[in-house]
Amino acid sequence: MSAAATLLVQMARDSGRAVVTEFDLFVLARQLFRDRGYRGTKLPSRNGPLNARRARKLLSEATFDLGHYPGEVPSHYLRRDPDFTSVLFTVGDGDATKVILDADPFGYLSHASALAFHGLGADTSELHISAPMRGQWAGCARHYMAAMLGDDLNSDSDEERLFPLTKPKPCPEVRGRPLHRHELSNPLSPTSFDPDRTRVSPPGATFRDTLAAPAWCGGMDQVIAIWRTQAAHYVDAIICAVAEASEKIVRVRAGYLLEEVLGIRDPRIGAWLADA
Repeated sequence: MSAAATLLVQMARDSGRAVVTEFDLFVLARQLFRDRGYRGTKLPSRNGPLNARRARKLLSEATFDLGHYPGEVPSHYLRRDPDFTSVLFTVGDGDATKVILDADPFGYLSHASALAFHGLGADTSELHISAPMRGQWAGCARHYMAAMLGDDLNSDSDEERLFPLTKPKPCPEVRGRPLHRHELSNPLSPTSFDPDRTRVSPPGATFRDTLAAPAWCGGMDQVIAIWRTQAAHYVDAIICAVAEASEKIVRVRAGYLLEEVLGIRDPRIGAWLADA
C-alpha cells in the first residue's frame, strides 16, 4: 500500500464515521492532496496533483472487496461493508442506526424508531428510516456533492462522474437489525436537522407520521395509546406538523384524537373539518 493510501485510510478511520462511500473517500483524498499531508505526516513529493486517474488508483489501493478475495482482508485496508449491496466501506464501529445514517446523508429515524428515540414508545428490534424518493434523493445528492467539493452545481468534471454519490442499498438486516427504509414524497428536509445530533423526525412530525402510517408504528391500537398518554405534551408541535400533512386523512384522524379523545380545543383544529 502506498504512503498516500495509508494516509487516506487513517483519515477515514479518524472521521468518526462507521461507513464511508467512494465519494466520501474522494473528498478526503482532495483534502489530503490539498494539505499535502495529514496530522504531521507529509505526502511524498512524488505524488503530483490529484486527478481522476490518480484518485481512482488511490481508492483502489486503500480498499478491499471481500467478494473478490477468498481470505481475510489485511487490517490496513478498508473492507467492503457486507450489510450493503452498494459500495460502502467499514471504517469504524457503530450500531445499525449509526451505520445507516452514515450511509445515507438524507435519511433519518422515523415512525417506530423515532417514537422510541423520543421516549414515546417502546424500542423494537426493527429500524425505521425515512428518506427522499429516488428523484428527490438524486437532487439532494447533487447539491450535497457540490457543497462538499466546492464546485458549481452545473459542473461536469471527471471526478464527479467517476465518484458520484449514489443511494445506498442496504441488506434486509443491518448490523443484525431488520431494516425498513421508507422512501417518501414529502420527507423532512436535510437542512432541518442539526448536523451534530442524530437525525430523527421531531416529536410533532413523529405524531403526524403515526397517523399517516400506523402500521410502521406498531399498529393503530398502539398509536392511539401513545396519543392518549403523550400527545397533550406536544399539542402545538403536533398541530403545526399535521397542518402541513399532504394526506387529508391525517388531519381527520388528528382532529378526532385531539378534540374527541383528549378534549383539546384550538381554532386551527376546527379548520380541518373541511377535510372530513
